[in-house]
This record gives sequence, structure tokens and C-alpha cells, in this order.
Amino acid sequence: MVRPGAVLLLLLVTSAAAVRYRWLDPVSLHGPAVQTVSAVSAVDCGRRCDAQTPQECSGFMYGPEDGMCRLFSGDCRGPAVNKSKQTSNHYMARNQCPGTMSNRCACPAGFSRCAGRCLKRLDLAVAYTEAESQCNALGAHLAVPRSDEENRCAIIAAGGTTVWLGLTDVVTEGQFVGADGCGTVPSTGPLWGTGQPNNANGNQPYVVLGLMEAGVWYSEWNDYWGDESINPLCQLAVCYRPDCQ
Repeated sequence: MVRPGAVLLLLLVTSAAAVRYRWLDPVSLHGPAVQTVSAVSAVDCGRRCDAQTPQECSGFMYGPEDGMCRLFSGDCRGPAVNKSKQTSNHYMARNQCPGTMSNRCACPAGFSRCAGRCLKRLDLAVAYTEAESQCNALGAHLAVPRSDEENRCAIIAAGGTTVWLGLTDVVTEGQFVGADGCGTVPSTGPLWGTGQPNNANGNQPYVVLGLMEAGVWYSEWNDYWGDESINPLCQLAVCYRPDCQ
């Protein structure tokens, strides 16, 4: 028996080895659609997603009942399997990572997979704004660990080197916003070093992972000055695969 939607998947294939979207069902979504427009079909909805960058549109849902195309942005608004909250529509997640469907957990060259994320520490130590630019040039953003497991992965990727994280409270003191577009992270808790964040001298709006003190590397978060030369830790949002370790 051919699964409903198999035809849709075939229509969204650019070649035998490169699938632009992958079917995820059932799904629940972590946030509202960032854009809702009318479309004549699921294929038309997919084309509308194609017209935007992967960061602007990470996937879509098409409702044949109302003819509405709902576009979603960022892995925080992406799918999470939750059988208790099935949706009537199917979520088509944009598939930007390299590899075939038989190797869907692959990361781009230089990036390593851990806890579903693709991470890469860059070798050149730079100031925060330049670190952002270097990650952006790779289609990534500075890493934002949002769980103990993701933080463990960031520690592994850092490799005993202090790295920039994609967190800043430059807009509102004490509210650290993530570069992944998924909102703030707690300003207290076990991921922070003792007494951190402390906004030393009233000018530490950025966050680093790991500090070397007396020859010992401490794998903790600290708020920091943005003009320090530190290695960027990049994270690819469009390559998020929660079931890939």
C-alpha cells in the first residue's frame, strides 16, 4: 500500500539523491507559523518556502481543507514527535544537510554530530561580532546549548578551549537571548560558573563557555567582554536531527 503523501514527497525531490523536504508525522510544533499565505497545493507551498533562506523557512504545513500554507522558521519552531498531539496536516521539514536518506545523520564537512546538533569550533580566535560573522558565513550561528546534553556536546566540541556562545543580554541586562531565535535562556542555574553572570565593570553582555585558570579549564558559562579574542563555536540550525546522536 502506498502511503498517502508518498506522491507529495516525490514531487518535492530535486534528484534521486537530494530530497528537499522530509516527511515528519505525527508532529507538534514549538511555536506559531511565522507566515501564513494561501497556496493552491502542497507543491506551491513548498515553492514559497524555497524562495526564502533556510533560516527564514525551515519547513511548512499545507492545509488542503483551507488552502493555507504555513511557513515555520528555525529549529525551535520545528517538529517534535509527540503522539499525544497529532496534527491533521503533515509537516514537511526542509532537508538542507548533506547525505542521502540512508545517511540522514550526516553533518557538513568539518561539523560533528552530537545530541542532534551539528557543531564546529573555528580555529581563529576573534571578537564576538566577528565570531558571529564567521559562523553566519557557514550558514550557521554561534552555538546555543539549551539542555544539559547539548551543553555536554558544546564542551566536547570546545576541546578545552574557551569558545563564544550565541548568547547576549546587550538589549536587556540579565536577559540572555539566543542566536538561534528561540528566545532567552535562564540567567541562573548549574551551567553558569559560581557567581556568574556578574556583568563585571558593567560591560559583559556576551557569554563564553570555559575559562582557563591556573592551568585548569573550567567548563562553565561566564558573561564576558565582546572585544576579547576567543574561538567561535558554530551550530547549524537547519541540520538539527533530534533522533541523531
